[in-house]
This record gives sequence, C-alpha cells and structure tokens, in this order.
Amino acid sequence: MTMGPTLVLNVAAPWDDADPAGIAERAVAAGLDGIGLADSPRLFRDALVETGHVLERTAARLAGPCVASLGLRHPATVAGALRTLQAHHPGRVFGVVGRGESSVRNEGLPVPPLSEYLTALARLRELLGRAGDLPFTGTLLGAASGPRTLGSTAAELGGVLIDVGVVPDVVARAVELVRSRDPRCVVWSFVRAAVTGDEQEAAAAADPTLGSCASRMAAAPDWYGIAGAQLAAVQALAQAHDYARHGTAQARQVGAADREVRDRFYLTGDADRISEQLRPLAGLGITGVVFAGAVPGVQTRLPELAAAVHRGLAAQAPA
Repeated sequence: MTMGPTLVLNVAAPWDDADPAGIAERAVAAGLDGIGLADSPRLFRDALVETGHVLERTAARLAGPCVASLGLRHPATVAGALRTLQAHHPGRVFGVVGRGESSVRNEGLPVPPLSEYLTALARLRELLGRAGDLPFTGTLLGAASGPRTLGSTAAELGGVLIDVGVVPDVVARAVELVRSRDPRCVVWSFVRAAVTGDEQEAAAAADPTLGSCASRMAAAPDWYGIAGAQLAAVQALAQAHDYARHGTAQARQVGAADREVRDRFYLTGDADRISEQLRPLAGLGITGVVFAGAVPGVQTRLPELAAAVHRGLAAQAPA
C-alpha cells in the first residue's frame, strides 16, 4: 500500500479577481485536500476571514492562512481567530504562520528580528494549548527557509513548513535539522511547481516569484552553497524584486542568475519529470505539500500536477 502527502494549494489572488471558495472547489476536484490563503492586507483579502467563508461553502478538508504574518498580527489575535474557526469547523483548520517579510515591507515596517518572532511563536503555541481550555486540534505550522529559523521554529512550534527549494540535498538537510531539534516535528514542504510544455512556459512559471527565491539564497549563501560571482548575481536578482508586485511578472527584472535560482526552487516540465525530481525525497517523512499559488500555470493542469507529486513522494506504508 502507498501513502502520499496531504496537498494544499496556496491562493495568492489579488482583490479584484479573487474567488477562494471557487478555487477551493476546483482544487478538491483536482485531488487536493484544500487551500491556504496568503496574508498581506495590501494585496489580498483577509486570510482569516476568508477561511471561514471557504470552510462554510466548500467540502475542502483543510483551509486556513498560509502564511499568517506575525510581523503584522499579534499572536493573541491569531490564536483567537484559529480557535474560533476550529469551533465552527473542527478538524478542518490549516494554519501556517511566519515573520511575514513581504507583508511588513509593503506596510513600511521592519521585518521582526528572529528573537522577537520566536517569542511570538512561543506565545501562540501557549495560547492554542492553554490548560483548562479547548486545545487547538487543527494543523499548525511555522514557515521557515533559513537554517536558524528552521531549527528554532521546530523547537518552538513542533510543525514546520520548509521553504528551501527542491534540490534533494538541501531539502534533506532541512528535514534533518528540523528533526534534530524535535524528532516528532511535523514537516511540510512549500513547493513551486507547474506542469509545463516547453522552456518558455517554464520560465514564465518562475518569473513572478523568482526574486523572492533569490532572497532566500542571498540570506543564507553557505546553506545553498553559493559564493563569489554567483552570489553577486543572486543578490542582484533579489534586490530587483518588487514585493508590492509579488506574484506578478512585473515583480522582477531579468538577471544573470535566473536559471540558477529556477533550477533550485521550481519543479517544471511534464508530469513524469516532476515525479522523478521528487522521488529522492520520498523517504524523508514529508507529511504535506503546499503548492505556491503565485506560480503561473499551477492551476491550469492541477490534477496532473497533484498526481505527479503523489507518485513522486509516495512511500511504502508500514505492514
């Protein structure tokens, strides 16, 4: 018997053309378990309010904020919202929290230092599991991409959505680091992927979010094994990214590091190629996958993509 990961599509649709409930229905029909809702008030509908709407209107098994910005929201308000959603939709609430780099930048605020963020995580976990009260039983993860954040999030929250790309060695090191801090930690992976037919489609799929991936590499060059001219090119690509237009082709400029970043962070090509790229990760114990909704083409061939990921990450169930 084989078991595949739980699959969630992250929705990053602008205000004027957002229909999260409709997207959730299409995602479920395509074989996914539900949707996540990006959290940036300048760009998207409110993720927590919209979660209630989606869970009320659709049969999605999971829905929730991904990623709720603790740089903008106090952990007490996030905990209260998640507990309220759980009271109405027990077992269906999916919550991912993070520092919210793009959302705070768009509001002209500094990104919270790691120490402040970890304090917020600890407070959130305390509020969601408070003694004498109904504990939160939904899925709760902290988004993390750099080595310090990965380990610290595992220790504080017990669940991590790793965002380190798709290179098997890097993903394996991230999972190992997380489990070294908490052997029981639940691990999900944030995946940028689209089934594409040619190089032009593959390049177009990466364009809107390429600069944000370059930022992750530039922030931890030793982790990603880049230096010298390669690092300078990645840094230039990262600096050119416009977070106010994140998720659109206008968010970036052409740079010398395009292909280098794309090969490390995106799954493209036909379904068989995507399955093959994921196969080395099948034994890592990745519980779920969140598909980046800002990747053009991800929804166009979603059933094919979902099947490809299940084939690639499926592992033998214990006898």
